[in-house]
Amino acid sequence: MKRSLILSTFRTEFRRKGATYQQETSALRWVRKFLDEFTVDHSSQIRHWQTDYFISELKKRDHSYDDLLQAQSALQFLMKRILNRSESDEMATNDSSGFIRITA
Repeated sequence: MKRSLILSTFRTEFRRKGATYQQETSALRWVRKFLDEFTVDHSSQIRHWQTDYFISELKKRDHSYDDLLQAQSALQFLMKRILNRSESDEMATNDSSGFIRITA
């Protein structure tokens, strides 16, 4: 799924959830920042470790606790509802020996 489709689908699903316009714009802002941070052009480039890294970097930049919660919620919504991914999906793609296989 391309970046524009990710954002469009996110917006549609967030509205379907019944969120207010203010909540939608705030969540969308965090998702855009996340996609910009990792220069994501396609959904296949998004990994769970990136969301964890993004949140940890926000903590280092002294964002408020509310901002961190909003960002984390928006990214969880993106991963689970839009991309249909869970952390166990990524773990299943790893080698059974405990090593992560890196493909080009």
